[in-house]
Amino acid sequence: MREGLPLILAAAAAVTAVVVARSGPSRESVLPLSRTVADHEKGLDRASAVAFPLSPEEERKIGADMARAITVAPAVAGSTAAVHEAQWREAAGEAARSPLVKRFAGQYEFRVVQEYSPNAFALPGGFVFATSSLLDKIGGDFDALMFVAGHEIGHIELGHTADAYRLRSGHDPVTAVFGGVLSIPRLFAELHFSQTQELEADAYAAAVMRSRGHDPRAGLRVFDALGIPKDANTKRDPAEIAVEGLSDYFRTHPGGWERRAALERAIGSQHSNLGSAAQ
Repeated sequence: MREGLPLILAAAAAVTAVVVARSGPSRESVLPLSRTVADHEKGLDRASAVAFPLSPEEERKIGADMARAITVAPAVAGSTAAVHEAQWREAAGEAARSPLVKRFAGQYEFRVVQEYSPNAFALPGGFVFATSSLLDKIGGDFDALMFVAGHEIGHIELGHTADAYRLRSGHDPVTAVFGGVLSIPRLFAELHFSQTQELEADAYAAAVMRSRGHDPRAGLRVFDALGIPKDANTKRDPAEIAVEGLSDYFRTHPGGWERRAALERAIGSQHSNLGSAAQ
């Protein structure tokens, strides 16, 4: 029953989307329906946090065991790759010094893996990885690198990574999660968060940037570098919105238009709050 419930909810959301869409709503007004469906499983993970809490020490051990299974080859000294790695660690370290970082303050480790897919990922306990391809795309953009690190730190500080592993069985987290076979492509396939968690991590990264006196709009440059597109369309045919309601459940990340809009709202909200506080 549990396995079928998300599909039932997705179908109900799609039907509701068609009915509501006939009055010409924007996608922003319809997507909360599919967002509810999309977060169903993650909501169960979050609920388990109350029943099965992980201490920081337990979470750190899980992440350390997993991090040891990931091969990290240092770049050749003096190479462009070595320069990029140094820039990544410097920018990520700046993000980790934000007063918003509390659960693993002073314990974060930032590493680089050689991988053709431009990406970054976080493990429980304060271990954050960026791929060499991602660093090549972003180059020496300090604030963009800092935003990426802030986003991954957000997944850890907000409990997303702990939620993802809390109910996994087995004493060896690598075996429990990956069946003893760990590769970066498989890691990306397994390490996924809900769309809401991705949006929360974006907002957290923006707040981290602001707290350290950096421009959170660097996040938009990250989206550009990763090819996350802009989309100015806000209204479409009801049938298209209904289909999006279904497909949204099966996406790992929110659409580019949604992430951009949400980040700009977060930046504007944080700016307004700072202005009010100053008065």
